[in-house]
Amino acid sequence: MTAEPLRVVSDVLARFDTTFSDFAAAFYNGEYVLWLGSGISREKVPDVSELLERVIELLRSNRDTEDGACAHRTALDEVIQLAGLTDDELGSIDYAVKVTDWPLRNRIISVLGSQYSKVLDVFVGDENADDYLVWNGLDVPKTYGASGLQPDVEHYCIAILMYEGIVSSAVTANWDGLLEKALEDLTPVFDATVRVVVAPDDFRQLGRRIDVIKFHGCAVRAKADETVYRPLLIARESQIAAWTEQPQNQSMRKHLEVLYTDHPTLMIGLSAQDANLQTVFARAIQDLARPWPATTPAVVLSEEQLKSHHQNLLKLTYGPDHHGHATAIAKSALLGSYGEPTLLALVLSSLTQKLAFLLYYVLEPEWESDEIQRFREDLLGLRDEVANLADVDRWAFLTRLIDTINLTLKIFRTGYASAGSRNRYEPLSDRPVTQAILSPDFPGQAFGWLGIALALVGRGQTSGHWTVSPGDIRTPWDGVLRLMTAQQDAKVFFVKDSATLATLEVKTSIDDGDSDVFIIVADEEPPRSARSPRSRFGRDGKVRAGHFSIATNLANTTSADELYEAFKLAGGF
Repeated sequence: MTAEPLRVVSDVLARFDTTFSDFAAAFYNGEYVLWLGSGISREKVPDVSELLERVIELLRSNRDTEDGACAHRTALDEVIQLAGLTDDELGSIDYAVKVTDWPLRNRIISVLGSQYSKVLDVFVGDENADDYLVWNGLDVPKTYGASGLQPDVEHYCIAILMYEGIVSSAVTANWDGLLEKALEDLTPVFDATVRVVVAPDDFRQLGRRIDVIKFHGCAVRAKADETVYRPLLIARESQIAAWTEQPQNQSMRKHLEVLYTDHPTLMIGLSAQDANLQTVFARAIQDLARPWPATTPAVVLSEEQLKSHHQNLLKLTYGPDHHGHATAIAKSALLGSYGEPTLLALVLSSLTQKLAFLLYYVLEPEWESDEIQRFREDLLGLRDEVANLADVDRWAFLTRLIDTINLTLKIFRTGYASAGSRNRYEPLSDRPVTQAILSPDFPGQAFGWLGIALALVGRGQTSGHWTVSPGDIRTPWDGVLRLMTAQQDAKVFFVKDSATLATLEVKTSIDDGDSDVFIIVADEEPPRSARSPRSRFGRDGKVRAGHFSIATNLANTTSADELYEAFKLAGGF
């Protein structure tokens, strides 16, 4: 079963809006657990082919040509035997030549790729540890535990989803510390918020709302404390086979089983073919089977096509119900896109859906449902306009997106953002919005008004009335965004109330006499000096900044069109 591959963010969003809308709705509500594999780090750490070549070269370069019983030579022969070469092909390999120059190099590496765990389990003499080919061959401290490794787009997207409370648990087979690094980069309170679980005792760290569960170990910790954490690095076939039965792994196994039983799964970059994972999934389903048909898919795979191990996972998950429904189940599971476009689309859609929900929260029941839907469509239109920019340079796009969100929400909440305060993330809410509004401290109404303001901005963008450009955290006084026409370049600020507006004018040095400034106040704004909504000159003959109160204008209008016209008038457009 295959679906049309989705290579751009806008196409993934379209699928969330249509055939995967049930999945998307459940995801926004915080129901899914992420299960992550090496695919999310593919641009940051070497791939299997490079690592296998490194292992073979270690054995080749350390063999003793004068010792007929050389452990490295014996191990090298055993590894090459796993490639299934003929006797003539084996005889043609010259161990005096570097692996990279072997004529059969590509074929050997390709075959060994599917036997990676067997290669790493090859014994290299009594003087070397059982994990010699893992620790030394892969060079774990420098390959996976290096302090200089920097997170990629996928890691920061996951971090955003976790800080937004959309994802509370991420289970990963990866040894690197890239997800943790991304989480730490985006908040000053990482240790109080995130629990990283590697060893059983880590489950006793309570009071943290985000879990990163590294069931195959952690290279960063192994580098720092080799005695405790090196034995927890799981890669060899013998380790994988025995993992689920070993006493020291029982708390981890049970925790993973509960997550798989109680929550639907979004799998990104994880093949799920290791025997220990298959056992975890099988045991989890024995406790609580997944029925078909299901409104919310039990498993969604961020893949372009299903492979045999994915099909096996679906069989395990749906049990007897898989028979007779295999095609429909596969269709419900295969998203059709890899991790990077999937995660960027989830970030954009999750934030948009939060604002759309709050928009309804503010407008119902006073406004007609058709008019509220028009605001929602305008908000989605703005989302899609932003998504169209995502694929040219995804790293630059995400960096700018984080800065823009950070700037917008800091100004909105406080009226002030210090210039250059980058690499921090300001979440809209720290939990799904359906839960956040239950807190008396959450400004749901103010954020609903912000959603309406952004919908108005989106309408102007999609209709071609203006072009939207994001602000720059390095120059917050130039606006959180700019609305540009042939005649005007307006510096736009969103603030929640009059107190925040006062802070904006004082601390951010906004000049109320600057005609290029357009301030959108969510709540009702107290009366200012008498003038038209966007008069060019007041009684003193001076040019004024534009002001627009969402709450006040909602009370004075009855349709989305009427509010939009008032918005344009106030901004001088």
